[in-house]
Amino acid sequence: MSKAWVLVANHTHARLFEGEKRAKTLHEIESMVYPEGRMKGRDLITDAPGRSFDSSGEGRHAMSPSTGLRKQGAQKFARDIAHALEKGRVEGRYDKLYIVAEPSMAGTLRMSMSSPTLATIAGESRKNLVTCDSEKIRAELPMWLS
Repeated sequence: MSKAWVLVANHTHARLFEGEKRAKTLHEIESMVYPEGRMKGRDLITDAPGRSFDSSGEGRHAMSPSTGLRKQGAQKFARDIAHALEKGRVEGRYDKLYIVAEPSMAGTLRMSMSSPTLATIAGESRKNLVTCDSEKIRAELPMWLS
């Protein structure tokens, strides 16, 4: 019987489940947490942004990073999740991958995955079910694992 993994994720928490085709239940095999994702931007950095002179004239302005700290954190968390999925694929622990993630995280995850791991995706849903129990998550996936 083929094994499938179900990833349920948002920007601060990811849960990985294992299920078999036609199985009634999912078994949680890993949970990953990114607590910094819940912090406010001002709490993520303790220093004020630098100041710079205008290219013409005598004005000054604050410099800011091109990507927000929250977005950078979400990208790092997505890379960590993608690494765990890649490792499982290489070890042959699953044949198919199903992703249930909030919309912004789903896109970030896809950009972080390797081509071979992307090829294992058999279904995707853009919902935030991270706090739901495994029965509720399984109930949301009837056609995928049947």
